[in-house]
This record gives sequence, structure tokens and C-alpha cells, in this order.
Amino acid sequence: MFNSKPAETPNSAAAIDRKRSVIAEDIVIEGNIVSQGILEFGGQITGDITADAVVLTSTARVRGRVQARQLTIEGELQGAATALNVNIKTGARVKANFAYETLEVASGAQVDGEYKRISADSFKL
Repeated sequence: MFNSKPAETPNSAAAIDRKRSVIAEDIVIEGNIVSQGILEFGGQITGDITADAVVLTSTARVRGRVQARQLTIEGELQGAATALNVNIKTGARVKANFAYETLEVASGAQVDGEYKRISADSFKL
């Protein structure tokens, strides 16, 4: 009773880490998206995306800037991206300038742009 842990509040870091937002392929956005959790994006956007983790699915068409700790690209990105960990999958089409700490590019991915390595200490979300 006296040694029990306090209940987690909905705004605690652990609760935020579990949140996942999914935007389907039939959505078109002109503007920015900001999420504190995981964003799985399959639609079209002209604007910026900021989230803890971003997955651009094979149907994603992004024209803008993406900022995340973890970025996975299966679809199309034109613009720029800053992420600690970047994973560009087979079939992805990327024409962007990147700042990253770790980068993985799969065989069959189309990539064009400038790639600059950054340290985790200089990364801000």
C-alpha cells in the first residue's frame, strides 16, 4: 500500500511512446503534421512531418521536410529529412537532403540528394 507505484497519467512518457497514428492512402494534406508518438503515413502531403518515429508506407507521397528520431521510407519523399536512424527500403523513391546518425539503404531503393552525418548530441526533435 505505501510502497506502490503511482498510476501512470495519460501524459506520461510511457503513455506517449505507445501512441500510434495511422494516416491512410486516401488522405491528402496541405499543411504540417506533429505527433509525439509513432506516425504511419500512407497518404499525400505537401508540408512538414515531425514525430518520434515516422513510417512512410509504399503509398506515401511526401513533399516537404520530415523530422524524427526513427525514419523508415518505403514510398516517396521529396524535400529534406533529419533523423537519428534512417532506413530506406527497397522500392522507395527519395530525392531529398538528409542529416542522419545512422543510414541504411536497401538494394533497389532510388536515392538522390545530399547526405550529411550528424551526432545524436546535436539532434533536436
